[in-house]
Amino acid sequence: MKMMPMKMMISRIYSWLTACFGHNDDHEMWSRQIPNDVMGLVLQRLPRPDYIQCRDVCPTWRDIIDSSSAAPHHLLPWLLLDSKHLFFIKDGCLVSDHRKISTLVKPRCVGSIEGWLIMHEYVKKSRYFLNPITGARVILPSSKCIEKEKVVASSVPTRREHCYVVSLNLLSGRLAFCRPTDQSWTPIEAFEPETENALDFRDVEIVAGKLYAATSSALEFLMVFDINLNGGVPSYTAERVVMHYPSDGGIKLDYKMYFRTWYLVKDFESHELFLILRHTALAQVTEGFQVLKLEHCDSSGGARWVEIVDLGSRILFVSMLNNKCISSERGLSGSNDKTLERNCIYFAFDWHSTETSPIVDFGVFSLTKRSVKPLSCPINHLSRELNQIVWFTPDPW
Repeated sequence: MKMMPMKMMISRIYSWLTACFGHNDDHEMWSRQIPNDVMGLVLQRLPRPDYIQCRDVCPTWRDIIDSSSAAPHHLLPWLLLDSKHLFFIKDGCLVSDHRKISTLVKPRCVGSIEGWLIMHEYVKKSRYFLNPITGARVILPSSKCIEKEKVVASSVPTRREHCYVVSLNLLSGRLAFCRPTDQSWTPIEAFEPETENALDFRDVEIVAGKLYAATSSALEFLMVFDINLNGGVPSYTAERVVMHYPSDGGIKLDYKMYFRTWYLVKDFESHELFLILRHTALAQVTEGFQVLKLEHCDSSGGARWVEIVDLGSRILFVSMLNNKCISSERGLSGSNDKTLERNCIYFAFDWHSTETSPIVDFGVFSLTKRSVKPLSCPINHLSRELNQIVWFTPDPW
């Protein structure tokens, strides 16, 4: 049975309610006649794009949605392109939400946490959290411009006593952190034990309040920073976690003739940390992935990477600026994407070509089939600035 378009459905609901309760100059009168618990049950069954659209119908519906009591159970991420355009996944394609999140001169999205984006405005040298649904902002300390940057957060900014953010300079590999209430950023320093050269970090992730940082030698060790937010001056302690594995490497790396890049991904529910190995051809097109899970060695200390060939119910979403892990059981329950599969990795990358405009590499890699299929993107959004691709889950709270 074919689903009715959202606008037509809302129009029919409006017509039916007007017939039942009569027309009134107060356009919210009819919406107030619906009990909040009944309205909540209806909203919970909507796909997230339709759920977000319902927020724009009237203030009454907006209040119900903003209360978070009627949130849909599924949490399938959306994709943000060029720091302005929102897309959701439907039937193997990226579908535009037709809303722009910002009208600033030159903002750039550098990360996300749940329903919040982390923005960097170069003109004013300002950083801030932005909720693109409500427009709410939480200001972060200003700092110098960084051409290529990734920022991660320990929690949403509404939990200020637990929230801190970490900036990774993708060109220099340097780190710095701050709280929303701080006046400045605190540099994080770590050095090679033999040469005392500063470590060049490639990716970061915050798990259970601790910062995990990976270099190009992520298979050999990770740096773990315990950030202390108590007291007036923020501080940190550092630990080098060495990976234990057999002398032959223990992990067989696929696609040895290709390039490899590393990405850290955490599971919000289980607090597990994964290392994603992306294999690319000479043309920088994604050929496949390997997934490693961090396991701590209680007896000998240190840790080890264990290869995972089956993610179970998990689905991973990977890009240069952020990564997400969700349960396909939750994602499939209310998604309007009929092609969503378990045990797969959705990826979105871009790069410069010497002969053409910026090229995007969007697709879905199945760990079960060990194959890649394309994820279609609207043509009018393919020529854009680089490194502004972010996965995030829209929420009005």
